[in-house]
Amino acid sequence: MTPEKADLILKNTTIVTQNSRREILNNGALAVVGGRIAALGPTQEILKGYSAEEVLDLTDQIVFPGLINNHNHLFQVSTKGLGEDMPVQDWVEVVTAPTAIHIQPEEMYTFCLAGCLEAIHCGVTTIVDMSYRAQRYEMHENNIRAMLDSGLRGRYTTIISDFGVEFGVLPELISPIDWFIEQYMRLHTQYPATDRMAVWLAIGAPWTITDEGLKETIAYANSTRTPITMHINENGVDNQISMDRHGMNMVPYLETVGFLRPDLLAIHNVVTDPADIDLYAKYDVKLSYNPVSNMYLGSGIPPMIDMYKAGLKIGIGTDGAGSNNSLDMMESMKVAALLQKVAARDASVVDAQTILDWATCDAARSIWLEEEIGSLEVGKRADLFAVALNSSKVVPVHDPVASLIYSCGEQNVVLTIADGKILMKDGIIQHLDEKAILEQCQISATLLSDRCGSNSKVTRRWRPGRLK
Repeated sequence: MTPEKADLILKNTTIVTQNSRREILNNGALAVVGGRIAALGPTQEILKGYSAEEVLDLTDQIVFPGLINNHNHLFQVSTKGLGEDMPVQDWVEVVTAPTAIHIQPEEMYTFCLAGCLEAIHCGVTTIVDMSYRAQRYEMHENNIRAMLDSGLRGRYTTIISDFGVEFGVLPELISPIDWFIEQYMRLHTQYPATDRMAVWLAIGAPWTITDEGLKETIAYANSTRTPITMHINENGVDNQISMDRHGMNMVPYLETVGFLRPDLLAIHNVVTDPADIDLYAKYDVKLSYNPVSNMYLGSGIPPMIDMYKAGLKIGIGTDGAGSNNSLDMMESMKVAALLQKVAARDASVVDAQTILDWATCDAARSIWLEEEIGSLEVGKRADLFAVALNSSKVVPVHDPVASLIYSCGEQNVVLTIADGKILMKDGIIQHLDEKAILEQCQISATLLSDRCGSNSKVTRRWRPGRLK
């Protein structure tokens, strides 16, 4: 029998499938055709049925489904280490908001592309990005162009904000709701949804939008069948403001206006009580857990285990690099587990398998892509990464899932493939000049921090120069 032609074959590897049975294949192989997994099974069986010009021998490597970062602000790569040790309100006013206002389109492209490079190094193949109000339409285009050029699968959003000066939102980030709807109409025309890229709606926080603006956003979402994402209860501010404005806590108020829905991705949910969880479960709201950011900003510990027990679909996000200092999903997975353990004072409250679910198959459900990604199965998109058992950080391995969550770091990720295309091999980005991008990122970030005034408002002991 003549073998079928594949675009790519991976062989001689351990494959953590994340299928419904959570099967792990030893000495496994998979064949990729047209960006999808055409076959998966024992190496000898796959090699009998398929041939390819490119065959990668992944001996002593473990293959996992590509990680899904379901909340991020890519442009904040420019602010790494700039506003540390600040509470969230001060951090927004001093660092991220001025950055968003003064950033130029070419800088947007560089910062977003640099963020995507870090994601690729960490085994991420899908990113949900939330940009701020675009001062020029080209900001949208360059953000999306960076995501597309990176090779990653992406969902792009830009924050709607028609209110909030009294709560610290800078006037330059506020426009009438009609302006934002027009921006989204243009974006949806220019970027019709595909497997690789789609444009969703985003609201910064419930207190950055008027009641009327929220209703119009809901109406537009309903008419276009577009998912919505929003920061909710990142700290106690949401409920305080909601009590003042509406006489009730934030999540119950959102129910009254029809905002809670299956296609809502709620971010953070740190200050979440049992009544909120019941409402989330009632409407099948999806969740984004951002443990490193919640710790970095001192926001608190979200009750993820209670939400998980309620049957809610959970994904893990890094948040922006400004409130994390990296976009390292490997780190975020480990912290996601440890933070819940320490909150419960019970090491058994969450296990490594659950955390991997939250970063892969459950994360895919949280962004409505479970039929396409999140596990390695025939017919699904070939989004995956491999870790090498090549360092003292990971060796010995007794359980590949536990080793990934608790032992591995970015340096162990040697291969990243998205949509069947090799983005990184042997730890080297294959399709972009990483060194040149990082050099430009450093130069642009230094100039931008001066131009937007953040440098003059934070304590700095050192001023960066050009990368050598």
